[in-house]
Order: sequence, then C-alpha cells, then structure tokens
Amino acid sequence: MKRRLFMLRTLAFLASSVMATAYAGETLDGSGTAAAPYLVRTADDLRKIDEAPDACYRLVNVIELADDWTPLCSETPFNGVLDGKGRAISGLSVVGGRRAGLFAQVGARGRIENLRLSGKVVASASTRAAGGLAGVFSGVATGITAKVEIEVDASVEREVAVGGIVGVNSGVVAFSGFEGSISDARGALVSGAIVGRTEKTDELRSGIPRLFTAHAGFAAPGGARDTSEDNTLANIVKALRYRPDVVEVDVRTVEGQGLVISHNAPKKGEKAPTLETVLRILMGETPPEFEGEEFDPEVARRTKIQLDAKQDGLFLEEFELIDKLGFPYDRVLMAGDARYETVLANIERIRVAVEKGMEFWMNPDRLDSYASLAARSDAFLEKIRALDLPTFTVNSSYAAITPEVEEWLRANNLRISMWTLNNDGAIRQSLLRGAYNVTSRLPEALRTREECQRRGVSHNEFDREKYQEVGDEPQ
Repeated sequence: MKRRLFMLRTLAFLASSVMATAYAGETLDGSGTAAAPYLVRTADDLRKIDEAPDACYRLVNVIELADDWTPLCSETPFNGVLDGKGRAISGLSVVGGRRAGLFAQVGARGRIENLRLSGKVVASASTRAAGGLAGVFSGVATGITAKVEIEVDASVEREVAVGGIVGVNSGVVAFSGFEGSISDARGALVSGAIVGRTEKTDELRSGIPRLFTAHAGFAAPGGARDTSEDNTLANIVKALRYRPDVVEVDVRTVEGQGLVISHNAPKKGEKAPTLETVLRILMGETPPEFEGEEFDPEVARRTKIQLDAKQDGLFLEEFELIDKLGFPYDRVLMAGDARYETVLANIERIRVAVEKGMEFWMNPDRLDSYASLAARSDAFLEKIRALDLPTFTVNSSYAAITPEVEEWLRANNLRISMWTLNNDGAIRQSLLRGAYNVTSRLPEALRTREECQRRGVSHNEFDREKYQEVGDEPQ
C-alpha cells in the first residue's frame, strides 16, 4: 500500500510538471519547480503565469509594463510561487475588471515574496475588489512594497474593497509596505493601506482600524492631560466636527437626575448632562444652548456612541432609555464596566440587543483580570465563551496588548479595542496591529488615520512569532 501510494504521488508530480512545462512553453528557462523555477525576464514572460498558475517563478530582471495590463489569473487563481528577488515591476496600469491588480486572484497555496510594484489601478463600475498586488488574495505575501495610485471612479455605485496591496484578503500579508495613494471621489471607500477588507475575521491584518472613538475628553484645549471638558455637551458637539466614527461617554445614575454622563459622581447639588440629551444630539437634534454653533445633523446621525458604564448593571437602564427614544441599536457600543456575574445573569437581554446590531465589549479587569489576559489563560477564554455572543471585543488598555496577547486574541477570533492612544507612535502602532477600534483624546489621532488611509503605512513589520506562519525570516 505504501509503495502504491508513493507511485501515485510520483506520477501526479510528474504529470503536473509536464503540464506546467507544456503550458508555459519553451521560452522560459527552468522547469517550474521550487528547485528550478521558471525565470521571468520580460512582460511577456510574466504573462505566461496565466498558462501555468500552479508553477514556481522567479524574476531575474526589472520589468517595465508598457501597455494596459489585464490582471493575471482572472479565470484560475494563482497557486504557485512568485519570488521577485527584490526586483521591481513598474508601469502597472489596470483599468476596471471585477478583480483589479497585478493578479486578479491568488489562491490559498499561492505565495508572492520580495517584490516591488509601482503603477496605477482604477476601479470601475464592474470592480468589486482592487489592490496593487491582487484584487482577491488567499495566500501569503511577504516583503511586498507597493507604490501604486489607486482610484475609484465615479461610475462605481456598489461597495468596492480597496487595499494598497490587497483588496479582499483571507490570507497573510506581512513585512510589507504601501507608499502610494488611495482616492475615492464618492467618499464611500472600504479601504486599508495594506488590506482593504479581510474576510477571515472582522479585522484588518494590517491597515486601518475599523472604528475610531473620540474619548469623552476629545479635543480638550489643554491636550491629553486636560480633563476639564470630559463628558460635556460642548465637547460632544465639538468632537462631531472632527467626524469620528464613535463618541465615548461615561455613564452613571444619579438620584433625582437619572442617567447622566460623568466619570465620577457629581458633587452634591451639581447637575450633570443627561444621557438622553446626548442621544438626542446623535439623533440630529441641536440642544437650544448650542443654536448657532457649527453642527451637522447628518454627521451626528451617522456617529455611534460608546457607553462606558461606571456602575454595575447599568446597561439595563440604558436599554430602557434606548428603547424609549428609538435610538438605533446598531449605533451603540456597550463597553460597560459591569461585573462578569452581572453580565452573565442578564445575558439573554444583552443577546436581544446584540441581535438588533449592538456591540458588547468588556474590560479584561471586569471579565477576569489583566493578569489573566497577560497569562493568556484558558479561564479568560472560558468566561467569554460562556456568554455565547456572535462577536466579542476585548476593550483593553493599549499597554496590555503585547504582540503575544494580540496574536492569542486573534487566534481565538476576538476583536481588539485599545484605549487611550495619545501619541503619534502609539497610534501608528495600533494601525499596524490592525486593531478593530482605537480611542484617543486627541484630534491628531484622526489626522494620523486619514493620512494612513490616503498615503498608506510605510512599514508593517510584525513580531517574529507571526512569521512562523509564513516561512523563513525576511531577507
């Protein structure tokens, strides 16, 4: 039996080698194997990848593409190996097509490495995914540098996923950088500097966080240390001018006042703004005291609210208020500090809200402990699984999310929210880690994100442990 199996494998290997040689023709040196890859010297040689998409290739020259380029492997995914050896393919010009890029699609066995790429990709009405390297990508890409201009023209009416390197990703893109630009006149782009959209999880492996939260003290005049404007209506109205995805408020209940926004309990006789007023602002209503202020109701109605409860079990009262006002649950992030036991006791009510679109997050210290998070303990995961929610976000201090903890959370399909990032280095690092959400007190954080969306992130070197998944150390 073992001998027969060995013979079958040998025959299968010989058959695939013969087919690859026949498809690729006699103009390419090499045999298409890992030991003797086909040598690619010209644009015509590169085009022959279409004829043998499972073979191995190596660039031996810099290649200049002179004409409009039809993406490789539009019919059959590329499942071979292309080693650029650090050389460049320049002059890429792709206009339209369902999957736009140097490659249309790369399969799970495909590997592309050590390649520099420059040119332009235009997404048209028929395009669903566009990236400098590939429209749709399921393989492994390492050591890619893309200096590509990517544009979405006005004819595009449906969502298109655009990434500087990959449009739609279910593989791994690591040790790579994007130095081009991404533009969309429609303002409806699903984009990332490296990856546009990841299908394996809700997160970007590398690129731009999905959600940016303006902290309760966002844009305070004194900067990150200024708490004078935390949880004020004036600050919420001001924050909306910067167009964050989410505004955060701290919530507590005060006798005689109901649900208010305040980090600490108000002093005796002191009034705090009500949560109802905040929700009404986000429903597009301008408070009388802010008449004449710069306020865009459409922006307000698009902005989500992050509720950080400062008392145990407060979410039940919050649900009552949300229902009373008819505020959309899909614009609510419940990031409360309720005890785990309280959450578990009320999980059915929480699930009802989640089914309506609400997101439910928990701080590690309330879920179990930061020590348990750092130890990557089974007990931490078991508590999350006992809640049986379709998605779960760990809402943690940035300092606690080490590379090891990050990879562990990702491996267990948990999303990551990091707070509070108040310096450029930390913000950029969170972009590289691909956090689902970041929170900041500073408007500069939004500008950093916008810059990365526009021009890309120049480096995204992940921890070395991650590289065990994709192969050898980078050269």
